[in-house]
Amino acid sequence: MNVGDFCSRPPVAVASGAPLSDVAQLMRERHVGAVVVTEGDPARPHVAGIITDRDIVCARITRAADLSSISAAETMTAHPLLIREHDSVGAAVAHLRARGVRRAPVVSEDGALLGVISADDLLAHLAGEITALAGIVSRQAHAGTG
Repeated sequence: MNVGDFCSRPPVAVASGAPLSDVAQLMRERHVGAVVVTEGDPARPHVAGIITDRDIVCARITRAADLSSISAAETMTAHPLLIREHDSVGAAVAHLRARGVRRAPVVSEDGALLGVISADDLLAHLAGEITALAGIVSRQAHAGTG
């Protein structure tokens, strides 16, 4: 199974000029901890960065400004890790671990934003695989086969 098969779709995204107050409200409404920041043609935007709930808190503390006066572009992590939709689960885990991040935008081969993958998504997927494997072992033990 590839990352594109179970990433969160559609991605929660905002334009780079969006005020942080709008980003925070969107996070609250959509129950997400990260929003992808996009630039370019609205019909085919490209990923410019990512903003987490922690980024918003840090921006508010360090700037001591109203969130409506700070743009997404000023706060985002630029050049975020991008995971390709056809990457394997193992590759996605390795990429997240190498960069030390918990979330990443998922893009098509041509760079179009498709979704977001998180460590939580990967953990849930892997837990399901392990549970299925444990079911096989349990069934064989009860049937007396190997």
